Amino acid sequence: MDRFKSILVSASPGHLQAETLRSAIRLAHTNHARLTVLDVAPPVPLMYRALHSQGRVVDVQSQLIRHRQESLRHLADNTRAGAETVVTVLEGEPFIEVIRHVLLHDNDLVIVGGEEVERTATPEFSSDVMHLLRKCPVPVWVMRPPRVRPSRILALVDPDPGDPVRDSLNGLVVELATSLSRREDAELHVGHAWELPGEAMLRSSPYAGLSDDVVDAMVAAAEGVHRDRLGALLDRYDVTSRAADVHLVAGSAGTVLPLLAERVSASVVVMGTVARTGIRGLIIGNTAETILRSVRCSVLAVKPPGFVTPVSAS
Repeated sequence: MDRFKSILVSASPGHLQAETLRSAIRLAHTNHARLTVLDVAPPVPLMYRALHSQGRVVDVQSQLIRHRQESLRHLADNTRAGAETVVTVLEGEPFIEVIRHVLLHDNDLVIVGGEEVERTATPEFSSDVMHLLRKCPVPVWVMRPPRVRPSRILALVDPDPGDPVRDSLNGLVVELATSLSRREDAELHVGHAWELPGEAMLRSSPYAGLSDDVVDAMVAAAEGVHRDRLGALLDRYDVTSRAADVHLVAGSAGTVLPLLAERVSASVVVMGTVARTGIRGLIIGNTAETILRSVRCSVLAVKPPGFVTPVSAS
């Protein structure tokens, strides 16, 4: 985690709470990093910007920004952020202004506060947070209140030696998860989902003409390939020395990996959010989106080296 030297905590979008800011302060102090706390005020409609009241003209937008600035400074002071912490309020669309700030000030991590999700509730991110997860060029950490102690870090990987983009992303996920587990003195778990494409069809189709024994052998072979790929990835990053719990889970990743996060009571899921599309380059994958909308814990989402955001700095 010492790779982060310029941390941006975003009050909007998200739900910035004192505990989230304290966690960001601890990380910044540990890394000797710059810390900025940012809020974004939505633009006031032009017809309400300057209102006449009791013989004076009130600039509503300026008052709104001033209120947010003072509230944010008060929160920072109460959490002992320190005078060196920059507190700023901008005007505009929250996710766009956050990404512009990242581009203009070389932030290398964005932290967003998230609300606690009860077990009976459906996890949900606001549209602005989802835009950040899709388009922000640096890691985005959505911090929800921890449900368990000690912490448990779950790294979700999908090894594929034939895809250098995915392979580099897996490496980044493993590096961040192992670093975070050391910093938090937390349990480290690694999860990978696999399946034989079309297994149900191969078993049931009258046209395939395959016996169950043949399909069983194909399934076993596919599992072996995935086990070998996962083992090679973990060996490359010396994960075995961390005594990590490794989970090779059969089934659709979007279904079984959120269940795995629940089963191990993960505090933080570290995962990649980008897939290759062939025509348009790199976008968030459907599986990643499904997982993000299903897990109840904090999420540290990363993109591969070379990802370019569609948001302009200007």
